[in-house]
Amino acid sequence: MARREVMAAFGQAEQYQQFAVVQRQVAHRLAAALPPLAPCPVILELGCGTGLLSRQLLARWPDTPFVCSDIALPMVQRCRQQLGQRETVLYTVLDGEQPAVVAAGFDLIAASMVFQWFSQPLAALAGLHALLRPGGCLAFATLGPATFMEWQQGCTALGLTSGLPSYPPLAAWQQAWPNPEWAQLQVELVRRRHRSGLAFLQELRAVGAHQPVVGYRPQTPGQLRRLLRHLEQENGEVTMTYQVLYGLFYKKSF
Repeated sequence: MARREVMAAFGQAEQYQQFAVVQRQVAHRLAAALPPLAPCPVILELGCGTGLLSRQLLARWPDTPFVCSDIALPMVQRCRQQLGQRETVLYTVLDGEQPAVVAAGFDLIAASMVFQWFSQPLAALAGLHALLRPGGCLAFATLGPATFMEWQQGCTALGLTSGLPSYPPLAAWQQAWPNPEWAQLQVELVRRRHRSGLAFLQELRAVGAHQPVVGYRPQTPGQLRRLLRHLEQENGEVTMTYQVLYGLFYKKSF
């Protein structure tokens, strides 16, 4: 993904908090899967958005040193508005693919629904590994290759290009971690029903998730109408599948 376009899309997503239904669900499940940590761990969150995961991290570790970051300044500002100013929280703009600007020494790096926006998500793992203390954990949720399979299948049936990115498969994430044997992964399929195809597209735009792959030539209005009619069920609804990968990746403690 092109960083500038991603920053612009999320910066303009003023309705994110209202429409981020799947993102909220995933953040809750990632938070529930977090491992036990020291009583006052040092935490870095990437892609804080409006604070869906941040709020849960702070509820569990209210007095911990916490760096709350996002690549889009408006998102950082929205997160601060949701959580309020706290002495232990640093709100900052940070590109998760280039995190070397922050000092190493984190017990937990958390990222919910963020890595799918990286241009080279697997290559970013080494840099994040370097920021962890020995025994620290990278906890993340991201999208897998079966995401929006219905859209891809519809495009194939109609001879159209989808504009969907190619997300890394499960095994590739584990292989890219410097300690593959210390990587734990789970997969979940989340199905989201929309009252129409247009409602699905509007929700994507509302949360800033409507950016196609670089170089994609948009479908014509006529092609898009054909595709949406193809996807809509008898009652007009459209169901879309999110394949969510949950990872708990640890740094060796010795």
